[in-house]
Amino acid sequence: MKRIIISIEPIPESNTNEQLHWISQALGLFNERDKEKSCHRIFVELIKAKKDNNLLSCQELADKSNLSRATVLHHLDKLTESNIVMERDHEFELVDENLNSIILRLKKEMNDFMEEMEKISRKLDEELGF
Repeated sequence: MKRIIISIEPIPESNTNEQLHWISQALGLFNERDKEKSCHRIFVELIKAKKDNNLLSCQELADKSNLSRATVLHHLDKLTESNIVMERDHEFELVDENLNSIILRLKKEMNDFMEEMEKISRKLDEELGF
């Protein structure tokens, strides 16, 4: 499972769209090459669908985000690989119930991973004579 967390400057009080953009950026959902913020737009559509308790097909996501089906599939693969989105019967939804749930789950997973790294590094330090 791949995790991407980007360190970016916190944003001061701002509007909802700017905050969603900031979270998308911090989660690594787009980069400099994604000039149209395609992955972010798909993420926002999935958030809206989750709020309404809906799943969306690739074509529905393409229609709602004004993107090609191929572009949507590319980003859905990335979101699925990052364990932010899951597929059920060719429809997609967020893994978690809301944005805060995503962040809390990722935080726990990162903490668990860091604890494992700490255990291994202690063992290595001991073996290396530190």
